[in-house]
Amino acid sequence: MLLVFLADRPATPHELQQRHAGTFGPQRAVGINRVVAALSRQEKLGHVRLLNGATRRAPRVCTLTDSGRERQHAWILDVPGRLTPAEVLDRVLLTMAATDRATFEEVIARCLAVLEPQRRRRTTRAMVSAPHALAEYEDAVTSTLCTWLRDLSGRTRDRDAA
Repeated sequence: MLLVFLADRPATPHELQQRHAGTFGPQRAVGINRVVAALSRQEKLGHVRLLNGATRRAPRVCTLTDSGRERQHAWILDVPGRLTPAEVLDRVLLTMAATDRATFEEVIARCLAVLEPQRRRRTTRAMVSAPHALAEYEDAVTSTLCTWLRDLSGRTRDRDAA
């Protein structure tokens, strides 16, 4: 996720932490130590370069390398064949907050391409069992996700208006 935020623009670890909280909400906020550790791992993999600040006390600024830019672009567009609702939410919120319009629309299209075939229109039975109820629930969630994605497509995002 940090690579996607960095593809948008260079940032300090604190700025990345704030962008994550602003995108995913305070209940999913991550600590600064986790951000720094993730950036350190990405630097070792060659995806991120940490630049010194303008002064000795200024925080380090993180930027993507060419390898990191390729990695984040491939990840955001490589939608797996099975998606959980949480994965759909993460991908869509992330592309809404930190990618260009074309990438946002492509991610929505790819999520829909995976989710649509998973929808099963089950008939309601008078008697129900736990497995049947769970399957109906999963179908309802998938159907709702598809509706939500179609509704998002084409709408102006706050970053489009800026």
